[in-house]
Amino acid sequence: MSRTHRPLTLLVATAFAGTALLWAGFGGAVASASAHDSLASATPGDGDSITADPGSVVLGFSDELLVQPGGTTDGFAVQIVDSEGLHYESGCVTLDGSSVSAPIALGDAGGYQVLWQVVSSDGHPTSGQYGFDYEPASLEGAHDGLTNPPTCGAPWAGEPDEGTPAVTTPSDAAAVPTEAAATDAPAADEAPATLQATETAGPVSGELQQAGAMLPWPVIVLIVLVGLGAIAAIVVLTIRRSRGGGFGGS
Repeated sequence: MSRTHRPLTLLVATAFAGTALLWAGFGGAVASASAHDSLASATPGDGDSITADPGSVVLGFSDELLVQPGGTTDGFAVQIVDSEGLHYESGCVTLDGSSVSAPIALGDAGGYQVLWQVVSSDGHPTSGQYGFDYEPASLEGAHDGLTNPPTCGAPWAGEPDEGTPAVTTPSDAAAVPTEAAATDAPAADEAPATLQATETAGPVSGELQQAGAMLPWPVIVLIVLVGLGAIAAIVVLTIRRSRGGGFGGS
């Protein structure tokens, strides 16, 4: 290979190496930025069979959740529904770092679904669902579910409006419209209809699962800068050798 071709070959190789390094750095940055917080623990957990009403659902996530301006819970929701689609949550949620809790009051024995929606630390909403079984020794004190998800501060399964039945069928609701119960308690914005999960949580229990490792921005920037420095040094060395005739051979 001639002396003229060798520097050109090395320059092309370093250009390819630089491009690959930049793609790796920016790809890692994009992956870190786009990764949503994931459900890491839950009580009751996915697939659990419980014999007593826990009174609340507690969900733990892989990172601290994004607190909304003013400390509101807009964008957050936890719903508990049975096989008939009746709701047993209060409509209120409490945020504490990376965990979310919500009061619940279960009804008859059977399977229940937990549907959740939170705002990730990256500012994007994410949601999921899982199921557990409720097998109490006695149905005494079982609560009546609601057809529609309650808003925080309104009557719910745990604190029903004694003046009206807790369960209403769609046909009854259409035939006899009722006004929303007034309350002096602070209420969040009206809760959405039954949540539709965008992703299904994997099996979780009370134990925290290890979240996938993601490189922080400073590390990514450092890797890219070091790589660019190495590429620049190779290019300079290549040019100097080509000018000085340091590549032997014909």
